[in-house]
Amino acid sequence: VTSGAEGRGARLRLQLGQLGERPGGRRAPAAMEAVPRMPMIWLDLKEAGDFLFQPAVKKFVLKNYGENPEAYNEELKKLELLRQNAVRVPRDFEGCSVLRKYLGQLHYLQSRVPMGSGQEAAVPVTWTEIFSGKSVAHEDIRYEQACILYNLGALHSMLGAMDKRVSEEGMKVSCTHFQCAAGAFAYLREHFPQAYSVDMSRQILSLNVNLMLGQAQECLLEKSMLDNRKSFLVARISAQVVDYYKEACRALENPDTASLLGRIQKDWKKLVQMKIYYFAAVAHVRAPRPLGRRTWSEPAGAEDCAGTGFDWC
Repeated sequence: VTSGAEGRGARLRLQLGQLGERPGGRRAPAAMEAVPRMPMIWLDLKEAGDFLFQPAVKKFVLKNYGENPEAYNEELKKLELLRQNAVRVPRDFEGCSVLRKYLGQLHYLQSRVPMGSGQEAAVPVTWTEIFSGKSVAHEDIRYEQACILYNLGALHSMLGAMDKRVSEEGMKVSCTHFQCAAGAFAYLREHFPQAYSVDMSRQILSLNVNLMLGQAQECLLEKSMLDNRKSFLVARISAQVVDYYKEACRALENPDTASLLGRIQKDWKKLVQMKIYYFAAVAHVRAPRPLGRRTWSEPAGAEDCAGTGFDWC
């Protein structure tokens, strides 16, 4: 699903099962094959512009350390090469390692050379804003860190959605990637309170966190059903999936968020609502019931949901 009219760049897309299954892992039994594999949402990466840090670093070294800045040419070239690899990162697990390594080097650079907002060696950092496709610049190395952290979350979301999740290993790997994506977006939301661009605003990051956590729990639910776990556990996990997706749906219904996302917001909302209904039904069917209650062949009434905590019946 794409939204070409809404500009280039990072779009949550739906994995519709066209990508291949990762090799290895136990395949799902016949009973599990009947369980539908829902499409997963993932994000594209932000596009990088300029970050010309070398002249500012050399100037600061000469002025404050009294050293020949040319002595650091090799280290600065390595850092520049690492940045090039990070902003053109491969869409695989190695790409996650590249982003983490570059993020660590940025923290180290800032500890030695003050390049934050208003500091002596600050230089413009430019990245493309996702929704509008416009270039946004800030003289702050933390903007570079924030964009790299965002891309780390987006890349994990891609890797999580790539698998068809028809094997035990695929479910586990996808779950881990979605958890890592949620962790990256949550860290960005809590430790970078300044919204450098609207695609990294608190409301968008909260939406991303709930989507990724919901998808991670969805993978966990698939694994639990594959392992024939007890019904009460399946019901509990299903209810947690519903909770995360309900939070995401609230964000999608927010007028400000909807205006940012454009036409793609309707697609995401439809998918999330469909998942809410489906997993609520799974939780309801699997929820334990006291003796003396109705049989499974009898229809569910509103009174059957009272006091169960499942208020979506």
